[in-house]
Amino acid sequence: MDNAQYQDMGSGATFRRTARESTIRANMFAIECAAVLILYWYFLQSYVSWKRCSLLLLFGIVYMARLNIMARWLLPRELAMEELTVVIAWIACILSSISIGAACRGEISFLQFWLALVLYSFGSWLNSWSELQRKWWKAKPENKGRCYTLGLFAWSRNINYFGDVILFAGWAIASDCWWNV
Repeated sequence: MDNAQYQDMGSGATFRRTARESTIRANMFAIECAAVLILYWYFLQSYVSWKRCSLLLLFGIVYMARLNIMARWLLPRELAMEELTVVIAWIACILSSISIGAACRGEISFLQFWLALVLYSFGSWLNSWSELQRKWWKAKPENKGRCYTLGLFAWSRNINYFGDVILFAGWAIASDCWWNV
């Protein structure tokens, strides 16, 4: 990896500083996400019951949309090459695990459906809203280089990751396959 894209933050810590020059990498990421989502949908509609398939597909669409909003708008920097390769491969593995696990299950129960939907929605909200709050705060010149500890981040150092844990718990419940937790 090219170390020129990182700046020293003291104490050996680094932060990516390559400013976005074009949307080429964000467009590549969107195409990769669309391809993974199409394969996910194809497998789900072929092997998973209709109601469970619909819920899992909804979760996949929302997740991919959130990732692309993050890549295109919330991140002020260029996407790194590992985000175009390793991250998309990891996402494909996650969606494969969810769809393969769901293929072995029958129809989703009423309780599972609503519990999964509530957890997924709340986790998505936690992640997205916290990131949006931080973006608005960091956009102010007086906050440049400062750590954001307000809003939802006042509750936890990484509330956005906690949101991911909750949304993936909901997704695992929807798949009815506990290895996905």
